[in-house]
Amino acid sequence: MPRKKSATVSTPKRVTPLRYRPEFCARLLAFFDVPAFHVTEVTKRDGSVSLVETAAELPTFAAFAKQLGTTCEVLKSWESTHPAFREAAQKARDLQGNILIQNSLRGNYSASFAVFTAKNLLGWKDGKDETSAAPITVSWESE
Repeated sequence: MPRKKSATVSTPKRVTPLRYRPEFCARLLAFFDVPAFHVTEVTKRDGSVSLVETAAELPTFAAFAKQLGTTCEVLKSWESTHPAFREAAQKARDLQGNILIQNSLRGNYSASFAVFTAKNLLGWKDGKDETSAAPITVSWESE
């Protein structure tokens, strides 16, 4: 008679979330404060030199969280509870937006990627703002 294998059930270890430290603000800004692109000189076979522009990797909060060994959810909780981190995160988003805009204008990112990313990361929208109140009526009185 074949011997039955016993299944071992392991209980997942409880992971303690990374505790916030004030130096994470500076690390976040340093992570996002990168040049939008770099230019490299390439020497061709005929001896002529051409310049090749390469977009920087777009920094993201997911990549920063990975570098810290945590999650985006933890970063969001820090934003809601630590004003200094909230300010650093907003500055990081501004830096991220600048990289996206600079590379999009230079043609380093595809147009569809740039539009999609700007809408999702920067909150950009198509069309005009429809949130205004009722139209304003202006009238002139003659004397």
